[in-house]
Amino acid sequence: MIGSGAIGGKACGMLLARKMVDTMMPEYQMHTEQHDSFYIGSDVFYTYIVMNGCWMTRIRQRTEEGYLEAAEELKQGLLGGVFPANIREQFQNMLEYFGQNPIIVRSSSLLEDGFGNAFAGKYESVFCPNRGDIRERMEAFECAVKQVYASTMDPSALEYRRRRGLAKKDEQMAVLVQRVSGSYYGNYYLPCVAGVGYSYSAYKWMPDMDPSAGMLRIVMGLGTKAVDRTEHDYPRLVNLDRPEVTMLTRVADKHRFSQHRIDVIDMSANEFKEVTLDQLLPVLPQWYKNTVLEHDYEAEDRLREYGRYRDIYFVSCQRLLANRKFTGMMKEMLHCLQTGYGNPVDIEYTVNLTQGGDFVVNLLQCRPLYVGQEGGKTTLPQLSQENIFFEIIDSSMGQSVDKKIDVIVQVEPKAYYEFEHARKPLVAEAIGMVNRYYSGSGKNRLLTVPGRIGTSSPELGVPVRFVDICGFCAICEVTDTRAGYMPELSYGSHMFQDLVEAEIFYGAIFGDRRTKCYERDYFTDRENLFGKICPNSPELKEIIRVYEVEDVKLWVDGVKNHAICGRKAK
Repeated sequence: MIGSGAIGGKACGMLLARKMVDTMMPEYQMHTEQHDSFYIGSDVFYTYIVMNGCWMTRIRQRTEEGYLEAAEELKQGLLGGVFPANIREQFQNMLEYFGQNPIIVRSSSLLEDGFGNAFAGKYESVFCPNRGDIRERMEAFECAVKQVYASTMDPSALEYRRRRGLAKKDEQMAVLVQRVSGSYYGNYYLPCVAGVGYSYSAYKWMPDMDPSAGMLRIVMGLGTKAVDRTEHDYPRLVNLDRPEVTMLTRVADKHRFSQHRIDVIDMSANEFKEVTLDQLLPVLPQWYKNTVLEHDYEAEDRLREYGRYRDIYFVSCQRLLANRKFTGMMKEMLHCLQTGYGNPVDIEYTVNLTQGGDFVVNLLQCRPLYVGQEGGKTTLPQLSQENIFFEIIDSSMGQSVDKKIDVIVQVEPKAYYEFEHARKPLVAEAIGMVNRYYSGSGKNRLLTVPGRIGTSSPELGVPVRFVDICGFCAICEVTDTRAGYMPELSYGSHMFQDLVEAEIFYGAIFGDRRTKCYERDYFTDRENLFGKICPNSPELKEIIRVYEVEDVKLWVDGVKNHAICGRKAK
């Protein structure tokens, strides 16, 4: 413990979950990795604010008028401050304890990871490679702690607190410092695999799957790829009642919709970085490749026809998922934690493997999982084709819904694709303006976007933040072959947890059997109101369409995973 005060929600959740697993699952102790953690108490946060002359700014920021206005000033003050000498001495002692092993500096606020308030992805976590002399390591570590402190003033975090009724709550930030779980492969440091797990899965991508069996989202390397939506990368989704099954049948599709880039710590460059699988392959032992990767035999055969012989791999984790000891442990762990919490949970974990096939799981985080209010079953109407905007099966998440829709907002895929790449974030900003325009109006809004919602890569979809879409009651990702956009129902991402907690319907309109009907131009005979709402963005009028509608409803049967949006004939 460094300083005094509380250790915060994330640290409490990690310790509590580990004690539950140790107590209730003693037979798996040889497969659990011990944590190695330090805790910077919440009182240090207050001391830091006062010492660096930010207290009056903090008081102003906690008023109604200063809540957002003073946030940026306070953020800059937090980033530019200095720590007391006695705290710096404890920091140095901690770094000497860790040596030159990588560490991660994680937020652990008093409000974080609570029941109904996950704060998923709202606050920073910063990897420190922790190489160099003690002065360099201290500078990097202190910078990381400051980044965590400053993230309390991030607009998304502030909006989240406001929407959850926590704006008046005293948000104190403790910090959890953990040794990064992993091994060295050449100059790279990484766990074999990592990810997130859920004791209850709201995504039934096959009709006969059991949501209560639990679900994993698993990636190779550091677990950041499991919660962030990035270019070209698709984590492996695992339903724990049938862990080896994938919704993809063709090898080419398995390869295409897999993870192509790996997050690692490059110890020679002293930085967290993303590398391609091909860059990493030369330093990986064959047993690691056999467990986590698969051959694309079809691509290898095609190359051989041209006289070129080489291995082509893609990430699938298939052999690990065929290990019943591993999947059985993960399933039992999730069930154990759900029982202990009296509520569904989600976890973060790493897995390290040995050449002999043994494994150890490091439980990094556990928090209550909000799965929405029980809505029972909705009876879907029988609509004629001309009255349906879209109808989808097995491609939505959430509870049953029977809701009137007053506003339809559509991002036109082809126009968005052709819009200048560097200016695509303007589309996200404009959606935020439309969201704020209707705030407080009582009108239910539905948004359709091409590709992935909330991606960090504008070429894959619209890079909105949750604050830009928080007022919509329904959001659909849309496939568009003209521009190559592909949705990813991203169960497990931080964006998804925001949508669940806000009880926003989340679905995908795919170009396959899961979409029974989709009429993209269903509302184009109506006036596009975007120009009136955002008169200073005329260049976006052909990209964003805003229609106010009557007699339109959204029906969702959460049990059968079937959704229809349209109007009943009068």
